[in-house]
Amino acid sequence: SIDTKEKNKAIREVVVTEDENNPLNRKIDFHKLKNENKDIMAWIYIPGTTVDYPILIGDTNEEYLYKDLEGNYNPLGSIFTYANTKKDFSDSHVKIFGHNMKEFQMFGELRKFLNVDYMEEHKKFYIYTDRKTIECGIVSIFITNENDSIFGNTSSGIDFLTTLAERNVNSNYDLLNNMEKLSDSQVFSLVTCNGVEGTTERLLVNGIAVKEKILFN
Repeated sequence: SIDTKEKNKAIREVVVTEDENNPLNRKIDFHKLKNENKDIMAWIYIPGTTVDYPILIGDTNEEYLYKDLEGNYNPLGSIFTYANTKKDFSDSHVKIFGHNMKEFQMFGELRKFLNVDYMEEHKKFYIYTDRKTIECGIVSIFITNENDSIFGNTSSGIDFLTTLAERNVNSNYDLLNNMEKLSDSQVFSLVTCNGVEGTTERLLVNGIAVKEKILFN
């Protein structure tokens, strides 16, 4: 809905300070965000796409499936992660969920990554917390089922990296080939439904942390 789009745009205008040259230097005002909702723990941005949203951690895994960041019912829901994810986003494998909306809101644009040319042009995404900014290089995209063991809260980044090579739809081979160097890197999986509502298929866009900027507030 336009309303949601406008609301999200208004929030961005208040809390995001752009850096045209380097998204790593972009600033997010978490103080203002936390005043809005204490469950806002991070922010995700994929340059060149509409993905530019706060990430919430609810009391349950489903809390923000149909709730906006103000806590109101909204079919678009919010971008969120598991309830037991570490609040500072330091887990070795962080899974971030959002709806696949047909107007490309929330994680609707992730389906474009199934096109290899599109992926080649959008190889990075950024995770912001109040302590640091992480630049992630996208290493692979694949489709799986919601019952896949990788959705277990226990899968570590390293276990996950080893399964990536076997499952790729689109791969960034430069990064995959350097996996040994990156084996202790954090992994971030962006997860959305693949196809119509109610489908058990999930589309994953997987990135690994390649750069970090520590913030001294």
